[in-house]
Amino acid sequence: MASSGGGGGGQSAYNSNIVTLDSGTSAADGINPFIEVIYTSPSSSGGTTVTTKTVITGAGTSTLTLNADSVGIQTVRCKVSHPTACNAPANDESIVSSTSNSPIFTKTAIYDAISAVNLQRSIITNEVVQDDDSQYLVGPSDTNLYLSPLSLQGSSDRPYRAICIFAPEENINVKITMAGSAGQSFNNNSGGAGGECVFTYTLQQNTEYMFLLGETQEPTTSLGRGGAGAYFYEKGRLLVACGGGGASGWYSGSGGDGAGPGIAGANGSGSQSGSGGIRVSDGQLSGNGELPSGTNGGKVESCTTGNYWANQGISPCVDVGQQQFRTFDGSIVSNTTTLQRGYKSSGSLIATSNYGYRVNGGNSSSNINGTFFGGGGAGAYGGNATRSASSGGGGGSGYTDGSVTIISSSRGGNTSTSASANIEIN
Repeated sequence: MASSGGGGGGQSAYNSNIVTLDSGTSAADGINPFIEVIYTSPSSSGGTTVTTKTVITGAGTSTLTLNADSVGIQTVRCKVSHPTACNAPANDESIVSSTSNSPIFTKTAIYDAISAVNLQRSIITNEVVQDDDSQYLVGPSDTNLYLSPLSLQGSSDRPYRAICIFAPEENINVKITMAGSAGQSFNNNSGGAGGECVFTYTLQQNTEYMFLLGETQEPTTSLGRGGAGAYFYEKGRLLVACGGGGASGWYSGSGGDGAGPGIAGANGSGSQSGSGGIRVSDGQLSGNGELPSGTNGGKVESCTTGNYWANQGISPCVDVGQQQFRTFDGSIVSNTTTLQRGYKSSGSLIATSNYGYRVNGGNSSSNINGTFFGGGGAGAYGGNATRSASSGGGGGSGYTDGSVTIISSSRGGNTSTSASANIEIN
Protein backbone atom coordinates (compact mmCIF):
# COMPACT_ATOMS: atom_id res chain seq x y z
CA MET A 1 0.00 0.00 0.00
CA ALA A 2 1.38 3.36 -1.00
CA SER A 3 2.05 5.91 1.72
CA SER A 4 -0.06 9.06 1.70
CA GLY A 5 1.62 12.45 1.59
CA GLY A 6 1.32 15.16 4.23
CA GLY A 7 -1.17 17.97 3.94
CA GLY A 8 -0.24 21.33 2.58
CA GLY A 9 0.31 24.33 4.80
CA GLY A 10 -2.43 26.79 5.63
CA GLN A 11 -2.69 30.19 4.00
CA SER A 12 -3.48 33.67 5.21
CA ALA A 13 -5.64 36.07 3.24
CA TYR A 14 -7.11 39.54 3.44
CA ASN A 15 -9.79 41.58 1.66
CA SER A 16 -7.99 44.27 -0.31
CA ASN A 17 -11.24 46.24 -0.67
CA ILE A 18 -11.35 46.77 3.04
CA VAL A 19 -7.77 46.61 4.40
CA THR A 20 -4.34 47.56 3.07
CA LEU A 21 -1.31 45.33 3.59
CA ASP A 22 1.50 47.21 5.25
CA SER A 23 4.54 46.28 3.17
CA GLY A 24 7.34 44.43 4.91
CA THR A 25 5.29 43.42 7.95
CA SER A 26 4.26 39.90 6.99
CA ALA A 27 6.35 36.85 7.82
CA ALA A 28 7.92 35.15 4.84
CA ASP A 29 9.20 31.98 6.48
CA GLY A 30 6.02 30.92 8.29
CA ILE A 31 7.91 30.31 11.52
CA ASN A 32 6.61 33.40 13.30
CA PRO A 33 3.49 34.14 11.28
CA PHE A 34 1.93 37.57 11.49
CA ILE A 35 0.35 40.14 9.25
CA GLU A 36 -0.27 43.83 9.80
CA VAL A 37 -2.98 45.71 7.98
CA ILE A 38 -4.35 49.24 8.04
CA TYR A 39 -8.12 49.35 8.60
CA THR A 40 -9.86 52.31 6.98
CA SER A 41 -13.29 51.76 8.62
CA PRO A 42 -15.26 51.13 5.40
CA SER A 43 -18.96 50.59 5.09
CA SER A 44 -20.28 47.10 4.40
CA SER A 45 -20.16 47.79 0.68
CA GLY A 46 -16.44 48.48 0.95
CA GLY A 47 -14.30 51.49 0.18
CA THR A 48 -16.26 54.22 1.99
CA THR A 49 -14.52 55.86 4.92
CA VAL A 50 -16.67 56.29 8.01
CA THR A 51 -15.89 59.19 10.35
CA THR A 52 -16.38 58.50 14.04
CA LYS A 53 -17.00 61.49 16.31
CA THR A 54 -15.61 60.98 19.81
CA VAL A 55 -16.52 63.41 22.58
CA ILE A 56 -13.90 63.64 25.32
CA THR A 57 -14.77 65.16 28.68
CA GLY A 58 -12.90 65.45 31.94
CA ALA A 59 -9.48 65.95 30.30
CA GLY A 60 -8.47 68.31 33.08
CA THR A 61 -9.81 66.09 35.88
CA SER A 62 -9.06 62.71 37.42
CA THR A 63 -11.89 61.08 35.43
CA LEU A 64 -11.67 60.86 31.63
CA THR A 65 -14.89 60.06 29.75
CA LEU A 66 -15.12 59.13 26.05
CA ASN A 67 -18.36 58.83 24.09
CA ALA A 68 -18.34 57.74 20.43
CA ASP A 69 -21.21 58.05 17.97
CA SER A 70 -20.49 54.71 16.28
CA VAL A 71 -19.45 51.20 17.25
CA GLY A 72 -15.77 50.35 16.96
CA ILE A 73 -12.38 50.03 18.58
CA GLN A 74 -10.08 53.00 19.03
CA THR A 75 -6.90 53.60 20.94
CA VAL A 76 -6.38 56.30 23.51
CA ARG A 77 -3.50 57.63 25.60
CA CYS A 78 -2.97 60.62 27.86
CA LYS A 79 -0.45 63.43 27.41
CA VAL A 80 0.83 64.92 30.65
CA SER A 81 2.70 68.24 30.56
CA HIS A 82 3.53 71.21 32.70
CA PRO A 83 5.21 74.49 31.66
CA THR A 84 7.71 74.41 34.55
CA ALA A 85 8.39 70.68 34.69
CA CYS A 86 12.04 69.92 35.47
CA ASN A 87 12.11 66.16 35.77
CA ALA A 88 10.15 63.34 34.23
CA PRO A 89 8.56 61.09 36.87
CA ALA A 90 9.86 57.60 37.51
CA ASN A 91 8.46 55.18 34.97
CA ASP A 92 5.94 52.54 35.95
CA GLU A 93 3.69 50.17 33.99
CA SER A 94 1.35 52.95 32.92
CA ILE A 95 4.03 55.40 31.65
CA VAL A 96 5.83 55.24 28.34
CA SER A 97 9.56 55.54 28.75
CA SER A 98 10.65 59.11 28.15
CA THR A 99 13.82 61.10 28.35
CA SER A 100 12.08 64.46 28.14
CA ASN A 101 10.95 66.49 31.08
CA SER A 102 7.62 67.46 29.53
CA PRO A 103 5.42 66.16 28.00
CA ILE A 104 5.19 62.47 28.84
CA PHE A 105 2.65 59.97 27.48
CA THR A 106 0.79 57.09 29.06
CA LYS A 107 0.77 53.72 27.38
CA THR A 108 -1.91 53.22 24.76
CA ALA A 109 -5.21 51.73 25.93
CA ILE A 110 -8.00 50.13 23.90
CA TYR A 111 -11.28 52.04 23.78
CA ASP A 112 -14.08 49.71 22.67
CA ALA A 113 -17.35 51.50 21.87
CA ILE A 114 -20.28 49.05 21.93
CA SER A 115 -23.87 49.39 20.80
CA ALA A 116 -26.78 49.73 23.15
CA VAL A 117 -28.49 46.97 21.25
CA ASN A 118 -25.84 44.30 21.37
CA LEU A 119 -25.54 41.53 23.93
CA GLN A 120 -22.84 43.32 25.89
CA ARG A 121 -25.23 45.98 27.11
CA SER A 122 -28.81 45.44 28.27
CA ILE A 123 -29.76 48.21 30.67
CA ILE A 124 -32.65 48.00 33.13
CA THR A 125 -33.43 51.07 35.21
CA ASN A 126 -35.32 50.85 38.48
CA GLU A 127 -36.98 53.53 40.59
CA VAL A 128 -38.46 52.74 44.00
CA VAL A 129 -41.57 54.72 44.90
CA GLN A 130 -44.54 54.41 47.22
CA ASP A 131 -48.21 54.74 46.35
CA ASP A 132 -48.98 57.11 49.21
CA ASP A 133 -45.74 59.10 49.68
CA SER A 134 -44.85 61.79 47.14
CA GLN A 135 -41.53 62.51 48.92
CA TYR A 136 -40.20 58.96 48.64
CA LEU A 137 -37.94 58.03 45.75
CA VAL A 138 -34.90 55.76 45.54
CA GLY A 139 -33.00 55.81 42.28
CA PRO A 140 -33.06 55.82 39.37
CA SER A 141 -30.46 53.08 39.29
CA ASP A 142 -29.17 51.24 36.21
CA THR A 143 -28.26 47.56 35.96
CA ASN A 144 -26.54 46.04 32.93
CA LEU A 145 -28.18 42.62 32.77
CA TYR A 146 -25.38 41.41 30.53
CA LEU A 147 -23.06 41.72 33.54
CA SER A 148 -25.37 40.76 36.41
CA PRO A 149 -29.05 40.08 37.19
CA LEU A 150 -31.26 42.55 39.01
CA SER A 151 -32.50 41.15 42.34
CA LEU A 152 -35.49 42.77 44.06
CA GLN A 153 -37.26 41.98 47.32
CA GLY A 154 -39.69 43.35 49.84
CA SER A 155 -38.60 45.90 52.42
CA SER A 156 -39.28 45.67 56.15
CA ASP A 157 -38.91 49.46 56.40
CA ARG A 158 -41.22 50.19 53.46
CA PRO A 159 -43.59 47.23 53.00
CA TYR A 160 -45.85 49.22 50.67
CA ARG A 161 -43.15 50.42 48.33
CA ALA A 162 -43.49 49.82 44.59
CA ILE A 163 -40.51 49.07 42.32
CA CYS A 164 -40.76 50.49 38.81
CA ILE A 165 -38.44 49.01 36.18
CA PHE A 166 -38.04 50.01 32.52
CA ALA A 167 -35.73 49.45 29.56
CA PRO A 168 -34.42 52.90 28.52
CA GLU A 169 -32.51 51.90 25.36
CA GLU A 170 -34.24 48.97 23.68
CA ASN A 171 -36.73 46.13 24.07
CA ILE A 172 -35.17 43.41 26.24
CA ASN A 173 -36.06 39.74 26.51
CA VAL A 174 -35.85 38.75 30.17
CA LYS A 175 -36.35 35.74 32.41
CA ILE A 176 -37.93 36.52 35.78
CA THR A 177 -38.06 34.35 38.89
CA MET A 178 -40.71 35.64 41.28
CA ALA A 179 -42.03 34.42 44.65
CA GLY A 180 -44.50 35.41 47.35
CA SER A 181 -43.34 35.52 50.96
CA ALA A 182 -43.67 32.75 53.54
CA GLY A 183 -46.30 32.85 56.27
CA GLN A 184 -45.28 33.48 59.88
CA SER A 185 -44.20 30.53 62.01
CA PHE A 186 -45.41 30.41 65.60
CA ASN A 187 -44.01 28.20 68.39
CA ASN A 188 -41.98 26.03 66.01
CA ASN A 189 -45.02 25.36 63.83
CA SER A 190 -44.15 26.10 60.21
CA GLY A 191 -45.71 28.84 58.15
CA GLY A 192 -46.38 27.94 54.53
CA ALA A 193 -43.73 28.77 51.92
CA GLY A 194 -44.43 31.42 49.30
CA GLY A 195 -45.38 30.27 45.80
CA GLU A 196 -42.76 30.60 43.08
CA CYS A 197 -42.68 30.85 39.30
CA VAL A 198 -40.24 31.41 36.44
CA PHE A 199 -41.35 33.13 33.24
CA THR A 200 -40.00 34.98 30.21
CA TYR A 201 -41.22 38.23 28.71
CA THR A 202 -40.10 41.06 26.43
CA LEU A 203 -39.90 44.40 28.20
CA GLN A 204 -40.84 47.22 25.83
CA GLN A 205 -38.60 50.26 25.69
CA ASN A 206 -39.56 53.17 27.97
CA THR A 207 -42.62 51.34 29.28
CA GLU A 208 -43.58 51.15 32.94
CA TYR A 209 -43.37 47.76 34.70
CA MET A 210 -44.18 47.51 38.39
CA PHE A 211 -43.24 44.96 41.04
CA LEU A 212 -45.24 44.97 44.25
CA LEU A 213 -43.28 42.75 46.64
CA GLY A 214 -44.61 42.65 50.19
CA GLU A 215 -43.28 41.51 53.54
CA THR A 216 -44.75 39.16 56.14
CA GLN A 217 -45.45 41.99 58.53
CA GLU A 218 -48.06 44.65 59.02
CA PRO A 219 -49.36 46.33 57.01
CA THR A 220 -48.83 44.09 53.92
CA THR A 221 -49.70 40.90 55.76
CA SER A 222 -53.08 39.68 56.97
CA LEU A 223 -54.02 39.80 60.64
CA GLY A 224 -52.27 36.67 61.85
CA ARG A 225 -49.25 37.24 59.55
CA GLY A 226 -50.12 35.38 56.42
CA GLY A 227 -47.48 35.81 53.70
CA ALA A 228 -47.54 38.68 51.22
CA GLY A 229 -48.11 38.16 47.51
CA ALA A 230 -45.74 39.09 44.67
CA TYR A 231 -47.29 41.02 41.77
CA PHE A 232 -45.90 42.04 38.37
CA TYR A 233 -47.68 44.68 36.26
CA GLU A 234 -47.22 46.06 32.77
CA LYS A 235 -48.53 49.58 33.32
CA GLY A 236 -51.93 48.95 34.91
CA ARG A 237 -52.41 45.33 33.85
CA LEU A 238 -51.54 42.44 36.19
CA LEU A 239 -49.38 39.97 34.27
CA VAL A 240 -48.28 37.58 37.03
CA ALA A 241 -49.05 36.95 40.70
CA CYS A 242 -47.52 34.49 43.18
CA GLY A 243 -49.27 33.71 46.46
CA GLY A 244 -47.90 34.06 49.97
CA GLY A 245 -47.91 31.18 52.45
CA GLY A 246 -50.43 30.85 55.27
CA ALA A 247 -49.34 31.41 58.87
CA SER A 248 -49.09 28.50 61.29
CA GLY A 249 -51.34 27.78 64.23
CA TRP A 250 -50.32 28.48 67.80
CA TYR A 251 -50.31 25.06 69.44
CA SER A 252 -50.04 23.02 66.24
CA GLY A 253 -50.86 23.15 62.56
CA SER A 254 -48.76 24.32 59.62
CA GLY A 255 -49.68 27.06 57.18
CA GLY A 256 -50.50 26.10 53.59
CA ASP A 257 -48.03 26.94 50.83
CA GLY A 258 -48.71 29.80 48.47
CA ALA A 259 -48.81 29.00 44.76
CA GLY A 260 -47.53 30.15 41.40
CA PRO A 261 -49.70 30.87 38.31
CA GLY A 262 -52.42 28.36 37.51
CA ILE A 263 -52.24 26.67 40.93
CA ALA A 264 -54.51 26.93 43.95
CA GLY A 265 -53.03 27.80 47.32
CA ALA A 266 -52.58 24.86 49.70
CA ASN A 267 -54.84 24.36 52.71
CA GLY A 268 -53.37 24.76 56.16
CA SER A 269 -53.09 21.68 58.34
CA GLY A 270 -55.40 20.95 61.28
CA SER A 271 -59.10 20.25 61.68
CA GLN A 272 -60.17 23.89 61.38
CA SER A 273 -57.49 25.15 59.04
CA GLY A 274 -58.00 27.82 56.44
CA SER A 275 -58.45 26.73 52.84
CA GLY A 276 -56.08 27.91 50.13
CA GLY A 277 -56.95 30.58 47.56
CA ILE A 278 -58.83 29.16 44.58
CA ARG A 279 -57.17 28.36 41.25
CA VAL A 280 -57.59 30.88 38.42
CA SER A 281 -57.15 29.88 34.78
CA ASP A 282 -54.89 32.03 32.62
CA GLY A 283 -56.54 35.32 31.74
CA GLN A 284 -59.70 34.54 33.73
CA LEU A 285 -59.23 36.79 36.77
CA SER A 286 -62.23 39.08 37.05
CA GLY A 287 -61.71 42.81 37.07
CA ASN A 288 -63.08 43.67 40.50
CA GLY A 289 -61.01 43.51 43.65
CA GLU A 290 -62.35 42.11 46.91
CA LEU A 291 -61.24 42.87 50.43
CA PRO A 292 -61.02 40.02 52.95
CA SER A 293 -64.26 39.30 54.78
CA GLY A 294 -63.42 38.13 58.28
CA THR A 295 -61.42 34.92 58.01
CA ASN A 296 -62.23 34.57 54.29
CA GLY A 297 -59.67 35.83 51.83
CA GLY A 298 -60.34 38.40 49.11
CA LYS A 299 -58.93 38.78 45.60
CA VAL A 300 -56.71 41.15 43.63
CA GLU A 301 -58.08 43.20 40.73
CA SER A 302 -56.91 42.33 37.22
CA CYS A 303 -56.08 45.97 36.42
CA THR A 304 -55.30 48.76 38.85
CA THR A 305 -58.20 51.09 39.65
CA GLY A 306 -56.32 53.50 41.88
CA ASN A 307 -57.79 56.61 43.43
CA TYR A 308 -56.69 59.72 41.53
CA TRP A 309 -57.10 58.22 38.06
CA ALA A 310 -60.47 56.69 38.93
CA ASN A 311 -61.63 60.18 39.93
CA GLN A 312 -60.45 61.42 36.52
CA GLY A 313 -62.70 58.86 34.84
CA ILE A 314 -59.80 56.69 33.61
CA SER A 315 -60.62 52.98 33.42
CA PRO A 316 -58.34 50.50 35.23
CA CYS A 317 -56.76 48.89 32.14
CA VAL A 318 -56.32 52.14 30.17
CA ASP A 319 -52.88 53.73 29.77
CA VAL A 320 -52.35 57.28 31.03
CA GLY A 321 -49.68 58.24 28.47
CA GLN A 322 -46.28 59.80 29.01
CA GLN A 323 -46.21 60.60 32.70
CA GLN A 324 -44.06 60.81 35.76
CA PHE A 325 -45.15 58.61 38.67
CA ARG A 326 -48.19 59.86 40.60
CA THR A 327 -49.25 58.83 44.08
CA PHE A 328 -52.80 57.80 44.98
CA ASP A 329 -53.90 61.46 45.38
CA GLY A 330 -52.37 62.58 42.06
CA SER A 331 -49.18 64.13 43.47
CA ILE A 332 -46.27 63.85 41.04
CA VAL A 333 -43.10 62.31 42.44
CA SER A 334 -40.48 64.71 41.15
CA ASN A 335 -37.40 63.32 39.41
CA THR A 336 -39.15 60.11 38.39
CA THR A 337 -38.72 59.30 34.71
CA THR A 338 -41.36 60.19 32.14
CA LEU A 339 -42.56 56.84 30.76
CA GLN A 340 -45.53 55.30 29.03
CA ARG A 341 -47.51 54.58 32.19
CA GLY A 342 -50.77 53.04 33.28
CA TYR A 343 -50.21 51.82 36.85
CA LYS A 344 -52.68 53.58 39.12
CA SER A 345 -51.62 54.08 42.70
CA SER A 346 -53.88 53.10 45.57
CA GLY A 347 -54.00 54.49 49.05
CA SER A 348 -54.11 52.79 52.39
CA LEU A 349 -57.07 51.31 54.22
CA ILE A 350 -58.59 54.75 54.61
CA ALA A 351 -58.97 54.87 50.84
CA THR A 352 -60.92 51.56 50.94
CA SER A 353 -58.77 49.93 48.29
CA ASN A 354 -56.28 48.20 50.59
CA TYR A 355 -53.48 49.02 48.17
CA GLY A 356 -54.98 47.59 45.05
CA TYR A 357 -56.64 44.72 46.91
CA ARG A 358 -53.23 43.05 47.14
CA VAL A 359 -53.51 42.61 50.92
CA ASN A 360 -56.20 39.97 50.57
CA GLY A 361 -55.32 37.09 52.90
CA GLY A 362 -58.06 36.15 55.39
CA ASN A 363 -57.73 37.81 58.81
CA SER A 364 -57.48 35.59 61.85
CA SER A 365 -59.97 35.88 64.69
CA SER A 366 -57.83 33.69 66.97
CA ASN A 367 -55.27 35.11 69.35
CA ILE A 368 -53.28 34.16 72.43
CA ASN A 369 -52.52 37.04 74.78
CA GLY A 370 -53.25 39.49 71.98
CA THR A 371 -51.04 37.79 69.36
CA PHE A 372 -53.00 36.74 66.27
CA PHE A 373 -51.88 33.70 64.29
CA GLY A 374 -53.00 31.49 61.42
CA GLY A 375 -53.67 34.29 58.93
CA GLY A 376 -54.23 33.52 55.24
CA GLY A 377 -51.62 34.26 52.58
CA ALA A 378 -52.28 36.91 49.90
CA GLY A 379 -52.28 36.22 46.17
CA ALA A 380 -54.61 36.26 43.18
CA TYR A 381 -57.10 34.90 45.68
CA GLY A 382 -56.16 35.10 49.34
CA GLY A 383 -56.20 32.02 51.54
CA ASN A 384 -58.60 31.77 54.46
CA ALA A 385 -57.45 32.17 58.05
CA THR A 386 -57.60 29.46 60.66
CA ARG A 387 -60.53 29.08 63.07
CA SER A 388 -58.54 27.23 65.71
CA ALA A 389 -55.37 27.66 67.74
CA SER A 390 -54.28 24.23 66.51
CA SER A 391 -54.63 24.84 62.75
CA GLY A 392 -52.85 26.92 60.12
CA GLY A 393 -54.03 29.42 57.51
CA GLY A 394 -54.30 28.72 53.77
CA GLY A 395 -51.87 29.93 51.13
CA GLY A 396 -52.71 32.42 48.37
CA SER A 397 -53.15 31.31 44.75
CA GLY A 398 -51.17 32.45 41.69
CA TYR A 399 -52.16 33.89 38.33
CA THR A 400 -51.05 34.96 34.87
CA ASP A 401 -53.05 36.77 32.23
CA GLY A 402 -51.37 34.65 29.54
CA SER A 403 -49.04 37.34 28.19
CA VAL A 404 -45.88 35.82 29.64
CA THR A 405 -44.34 32.43 28.90
CA ILE A 406 -44.43 30.34 32.06
CA ILE A 407 -41.37 28.09 32.42
CA SER A 408 -42.27 26.70 35.83
CA SER A 409 -44.85 27.28 38.54
CA SER A 410 -45.05 25.64 41.94
CA ARG A 411 -46.59 25.62 45.36
CA GLY A 412 -44.00 26.74 47.86
CA GLY A 413 -40.38 27.38 47.05
CA ASN A 414 -39.71 30.55 49.04
CA THR A 415 -39.14 30.22 52.78
CA SER A 416 -38.16 33.88 53.20
CA THR A 417 -40.58 36.35 54.76
CA SER A 418 -39.83 38.73 51.86
CA ALA A 419 -41.44 38.44 48.45
CA SER A 420 -38.82 38.61 45.71
CA ALA A 421 -38.06 38.87 42.00
CA ASN A 422 -34.86 38.19 40.06
CA ILE A 423 -34.46 39.54 36.51
CA GLU A 424 -31.89 38.26 34.02
CA ILE A 425 -31.34 38.20 30.26
CA ASN A 426 -33.27 35.46 28.53
